[in-house]
Amino acid sequence: MVDLAAEYAEVGEAVEDAALRVLRSRRYLLGPETAAFEAEMARLVGVREAVGVGSGTQSLVLALRACGVGAGDEVLTSPFTFFATAEAILLVGAVPVFADIERGGFNVDFEALDARVTGRTRAVVPVHLFGR
Repeated sequence: MVDLAAEYAEVGEAVEDAALRVLRSRRYLLGPETAAFEAEMARLVGVREAVGVGSGTQSLVLALRACGVGAGDEVLTSPFTFFATAEAILLVGAVPVFADIERGGFNVDFEALDARVTGRTRAVVPVHLFGR
């Protein structure tokens, strides 16, 4: 697990300063902090543009839509995940299909994943847990 005390000691002041800037500006959405984050992320990743979203669910929905996943498609994923993984799949109209996790670990088993592929499979949403 993450040592939150050590992480706070390293970045806490910067996070507090950024949060206060947003609160004081009253620009909670699409403000200068968001624009700066998107520009820096695009630079770090080496792309022309990046889009910041408010949650992991929103990021999964956006990624699935960008890949053309929609009604009737099947999306393979792990059953050992936060519910938002399946929720994002449902929000784009697709069907979540669960492949069992590996024995002795918590990530999806590749053989189980392969066995669940059908003609309607459009995507895989992998779930990485515990640094694995």
